[in-house]
Amino acid sequence: MEKLGFGPGRKELQETVETQRKQLLQYQSRFKDVVRAYKSLLKEKEALEASLTVLSVSQQDPHGAGGPPPSGPPQEDGCSLHSEDSLDTAASVEESEDQPGEPAAALQSDLDAGGSDSSRLGGGASARSAEEPADDANHALATVTQEKSRMEASFQADKRQLKQEVEEQEAELHTLQMHKDVELHALQLQQEAELHGLQLQLAESRARIITQQHERQQEQDDHALQLRELQRILQQERDMRQDAELRLQEGAESQSHLQQMRDDRDELSKKLQAAEDERRKPDPRAEQLQRELTQLKTRIQDQISAESRKACEAEQRSCEAEQRSCEAEQRSRDRAQAAEDRVSVLELRVSELSELLGSSEKQRQREQHAAQRLREEVLQLEAENKTLAIRTEGRTEGRSEGEEQLDVVALKEKLEKVKKLLQQRNPEQEVLPDQAAAHYQQELRALRDEFERYKLRAQLVLKNKNTKDGCQAKELEEVRDQLSELKEKYINLRIHSDEAEAVQRRMLEERQQLAAALQLQHRQEAEQAAALHREQLLRLEAELHKQRGRTMQLLKEKEQELEALRAAAPAPPQEPDSDALSVALRRAAPSEPTLLLAARRGGAALRGRVDKLQRDQSREGANMEYLKNVTYKFLTLQDASGRMQTLNAILTILSFSPQEKSCVTKLQRSAWWR
Repeated sequence: MEKLGFGPGRKELQETVETQRKQLLQYQSRFKDVVRAYKSLLKEKEALEASLTVLSVSQQDPHGAGGPPPSGPPQEDGCSLHSEDSLDTAASVEESEDQPGEPAAALQSDLDAGGSDSSRLGGGASARSAEEPADDANHALATVTQEKSRMEASFQADKRQLKQEVEEQEAELHTLQMHKDVELHALQLQQEAELHGLQLQLAESRARIITQQHERQQEQDDHALQLRELQRILQQERDMRQDAELRLQEGAESQSHLQQMRDDRDELSKKLQAAEDERRKPDPRAEQLQRELTQLKTRIQDQISAESRKACEAEQRSCEAEQRSCEAEQRSRDRAQAAEDRVSVLELRVSELSELLGSSEKQRQREQHAAQRLREEVLQLEAENKTLAIRTEGRTEGRSEGEEQLDVVALKEKLEKVKKLLQQRNPEQEVLPDQAAAHYQQELRALRDEFERYKLRAQLVLKNKNTKDGCQAKELEEVRDQLSELKEKYINLRIHSDEAEAVQRRMLEERQQLAAALQLQHRQEAEQAAALHREQLLRLEAELHKQRGRTMQLLKEKEQELEALRAAAPAPPQEPDSDALSVALRRAAPSEPTLLLAARRGGAALRGRVDKLQRDQSREGANMEYLKNVTYKFLTLQDASGRMQTLNAILTILSFSPQEKSCVTKLQRSAWWR
C-alpha cells in the first residue's frame, strides 16, 4: 500500500495501535508507581512533622509548661504545608486526573492532626513523661528509614527493569538485524543464482543462434553451389538445344534440297509432256524428235544418275545426320545420366533437408502446396507440349503427305505417259523405264522413310529436351522454394532469438530493480527501527530526568525545611538522640541524588553500547558488501590490467602484509594465474 501511494496498511495501523496500547500500560504502571511514591512521601512528611512537633514540644518544656507555643515553627509548617500542597497539586494535575483533591485532603488531615497533637501536647505537657518524645522521634525515624529503604528498593527494581528492557530491546534489535541480513543474503544469493542461470541461458541461446547462423550460411553456400551447378547444367542443355536446332536447320536444308530435286523432276516431267505433245503432232521431223527423245532419254538417264548420286550423297548426309543424331542422343543420354545423378544427389540433399526440417507442420504444408502447384504446372506444361507437338506434327505431316501424294500422283502420270510414248516408239526398250521407275520409287520410299525416321528422332530429341528442361526448371523451382523457406525460417529464428534475448534482458532488469527496491526497503525499515528505538530511549531518558527533577526538587524542599528547622531550633548538646536524628537525615538526603546519578550513567552507558553495536553492524555490513562486489568483479573480469587493479583493491581492503602482497602479485603475473 505504501509503495502504491495509498498510505500505511491495516497491518501497520494495527501494530501502531498495539504499540501505543503497550505504552499506555507502561505509563499507567509508572503513574501508579509515582502515586505510590507520593503517598510514601506523604507518610514521610507526616513522620517528619510529628518528629518536629515532638522536638518543638521538648524544646518548650524547659521554658514553662502551658505557655504559648512559639509562632515560628507553626508558621513555617504552614508555609511548608502550603508549599507541599501546591507542589502536590501541581504533580497531581500533571500525572493524574482521577483524584485531584486527595493530596490536599491528606495534607489538611495532617495539619489537623498536627494541630491537635500540638494542642494536646501544649495542654497536657505536664502529664506526659519524658519517654514519649523519644519514642515518637524513634518511631518517626523508623518510618523515614523504612520509606527511604522502600524507595531505594523501588528505585533499584525500576533500574533493573529498565536495564532488562534495554537488554531485551538490544537483543530484539540484534535478532531483527540478523534476520534482515540473512534474508538479504539469501535474496542476493537467489538473485545471483537466477542471474547466473539467465546468463547461461543467454550464452546458450547466443551459441545456438551462432550455430544456426553458421548452418544457415553453410546451407546458403550449398544452395549457391547447387544453383551454379544447375546454371551450368542449364547452359549445357541450352548448348544441346542449339546443337539440335542446328541439326534441325541441316534437316531443313536437306528437305529444301529434296524439294529442289522434286522441282527438277517436275521440270523433267514437263519436258516429257512437251515431247509427248510434239510426238503426237503429225510432224515430218519425227526422226529428229526421236533423236531428241533419245538425247532426252540420255539426258534423263544422266539426270537420274546425277539424282541417284545426289540421293546417295543425301543418304550419306542422312547417315551422317543419323550418326550425329546418335552422337547427340548419346550425349543427351550421358547428360541425362549426369542430370539423373545430379537429380539423385539433389534428391538426397532435399531428403536431408526434409529430414532436418520435417518436424515443422507448417513446412510440410508449404511443401505439399508447392508440390501440388508444381504438379499442376508440370501437367499444364506437358499438355501444352503435347498440344504443340501434335500441332507441329500435324502441320509437317499434312504438308509432307500432301506434297508426297501430289508428287507421287504426278510422277505416276508422267511415268505412265513416258512409258506409253516409249512403248509406241521403242517397244524393245520397254523394260528399262519400268525398272528405272521402280528404282526411283524405291529410292523415293527409302528417302521418305529416312526422313520420317529423322523427323521422329528430332521430335524425340525435342521432347526429351523439353522434359529435361521442365525437370530442371522444376528442380530449380523446388530449390528456390526451399531456399526461400530456409530464409524465412532463419528470419523467424532470428526474430525469436531477439525476442528471447529482450525478454531475458527485461527479466534481468526487473530482478535488479526488485533487488534494489528490497535493499532500499530493508535500509528504510532498519532506519525506522533504529529511530523508533532511539525515540523510545529518549522518551525514557526524558521521563527519568523528569522524575529525577521532581525527586530532587522535593528533596531540596525537605532539606530546606530541615535546615530552617535546625536554624530555628538548635539542638542542646545534652540530647544525643536529636544529633543522631540529624545525622541520619543528612545521610539519607544525599543518597538519593547519588542513586539517580548512577542510574543516569548506567542508562547513558547502555545507550552508548547500543549505538556502538549499530555502528559496528552497519559498518561491517557495508565493508562486507564492498568486499563481495570487489571479489565478484575480480572473478568475472577478463582484462589483465583490470584484474590487477581489482586485486590491489582487495589487498588494501583485507590489509595484507608486504610479503603477502608480493607473493600474490607474483602469482598473479605468472602463467598459472593467467
